[in-house]
Parts: sequence; structure tokens; C-alpha cells
Amino acid sequence: MRLLLSLLLCAGLTAGAQAQPANNPFSDPLPGGAQGPELVVVPAGRFFLGDRSGRGNHNEHPPQQIEIKRPFAIGRYEISFADWQLYAEASGTPMPDNEGWGLSAQRPVINVSWHQARAYGQWLSKASGQRYRLPNEAEWEYAARAGSQNSYWWGEELDSPETRPRAHCRGCATSRLIHNKTERIGQFPANAFGLHDSAGNVWEWTASRFASPFDGSELQTAGLLDNSPRVVRGGAWNSGPSYLRSSQRDMKQPQHKNYALGFRILRELP
Repeated sequence: MRLLLSLLLCAGLTAGAQAQPANNPFSDPLPGGAQGPELVVVPAGRFFLGDRSGRGNHNEHPPQQIEIKRPFAIGRYEISFADWQLYAEASGTPMPDNEGWGLSAQRPVINVSWHQARAYGQWLSKASGQRYRLPNEAEWEYAARAGSQNSYWWGEELDSPETRPRAHCRGCATSRLIHNKTERIGQFPANAFGLHDSAGNVWEWTASRFASPFDGSELQTAGLLDNSPRVVRGGAWNSGPSYLRSSQRDMKQPQHKNYALGFRILRELP
């Protein structure tokens, strides 16, 4: 596994380079023979955080050039109920409400607060011997864009075909069978880094405090344990298409929970 990671990192992208497919997902072993969440490696590079198209909201400005100095690994999928169940069983933590939607093991976990998502990362770090945490919002947007500076990772317009929708939202041409609930993870195309559902399905917690407009503090104070509002990203199944833009930001209080809010985990690399 370490050899695989070394080869991936040697081939990593630098500033301004095109994103390449992440074809080698991996996961860390956990006690009892279980496996942690599937991860993909995201290379170092530079990008513009925020909206450069003029279509964005005030809180997406001013765009800032950000350097991601080190590669990192991030969830190929949003954390699922199956991932959470390993944590729940090991820690005695109750399972979140699945809203009775069925097939919940295959759906992204919902009804978890920022504090709970952070606690999951702490448990996963201890169980795996690696360092897991929520991504800050720069890391999240960089991974979600996967080299694109368009409004969406696939282009400037939603233009999602009914035969193969790119994301799950209200107005994304997804099946009527899932209009009022989340979809199973991995049902829509991955971006160029290999991330599924970086647009739509559920909003995702980040480590960052919410600042509007950007002032840099949201990156410097990411992960600090307090009751400041936190940034959520990505839009959800009950969002309109404009909420799925890569630069779209919203905020939630860290104790907030709902049926359209989950998270994706980041793993630091040696």
C-alpha cells in the first residue's frame, strides 16, 4: 500500500496542471478485519477559491488563489451509514436517524452534527493509526473542482441528461423514485480526482468557520472546537442546481443536524 501511495504521489499534479483520474482508491484496515472509508489521493497544486464567473453570491468573493502544498487523501464517497455503524458499534454511539428511507447502509449518513462528524474522524484516526479529519473549505473545493474552474466540475451549465444525470438534486433529472430522499453513494459519475457526489446528494460539513466575505480566518482556524458557524459545501438532494456549484457556500451551527447534511473525511498523508 505504501508503494502504491508513493507512486501516486510521484505522479502528483503541480500548479496549473490538468487533473488526472484517480484510478487507485484505497482504504485503511481497522480492528476486527473491517476497512475504513475508500479514499483517493488528491495531488498538490494551486487554484482559485471562490467564484470567478460573476454568478456567485457575495460570500463567494473575493476569489483567492490558494496553494495546496501537500497531497492528501479524501473520501471517494460521502461517509455512509455502513461506515458510521463501525464507529457506533466501537464507541457505543447511537446510529443517526435514517428517515426510514431503506438501504441505509448504502446511503450517505445524515442527521449528524459537526461535533459528531469531528468525533468520527478522531475515532477513525485512533482505529487506523492514521490522521483523519474534516477537510477545510479550501481542501474541499480543490478536491471537488478536480482541476476545473467552471461553475460545476463538469462545466458551466447543469445540462444533465435524463439518461445519465451527473448529480442528485431537485432539477438534476434524477429518477422520481429518489426525488424526496438521498441516493445510494456512488450512483453518479466521479470527477477527475475520483470523488463521487461532490455536487448534490447531501451537503458536507467542512472544518472551517464561516467568514463572509473570505478573510483567510476560515482556513487558519479550521477545526478549532467552539460554537462558531461552520461552512457546508456541495448542495443536496433537496437543493436547486445553483446550489451545486463548486464555489457555493452555506453555513450551519455546529450542533445542527438534518436529513440533507452529511460529510466526507480527509486523511493526511505522511
